[in-house]
Amino acid sequence: MATRIDKGTFAKGKLDSKEEIIVEGRFEGEILTTAKVTIQKGSFVRGPLKCREIDVFGIIEGDVFAEECARVFSFGKIQGNLKTGHLFVEDGGILAGKIETEGRTKILPEETGKKR
Repeated sequence: MATRIDKGTFAKGKLDSKEEIIVEGRFEGEILTTAKVTIQKGSFVRGPLKCREIDVFGIIEGDVFAEECARVFSFGKIQGNLKTGHLFVEDGGILAGKIETEGRTKILPEETGKKR
């Protein structure tokens, strides 16, 4: 089950969840989750955000840490620093801030020691 901030809704504070978070409205404050965050087209988030992965169709003003992957689509914008494992930016997507990627490959124990 996802936590959802519906279109037309304004919320302020700290949102801490283990579930997926979907923002369709406005949110000001800190967002923390160990799951995925989706910022829908027409939505706005102000504040730091930490998650496993993020899809950005709307606007974020604040620093973003996406442990695995960040995807910024054509109407999406991140105005703040971004740190992520992998980054995808669609034509028209905007990143305004420092970007740091740390791509990591998970190696299975049986693959350790194999020659490539």
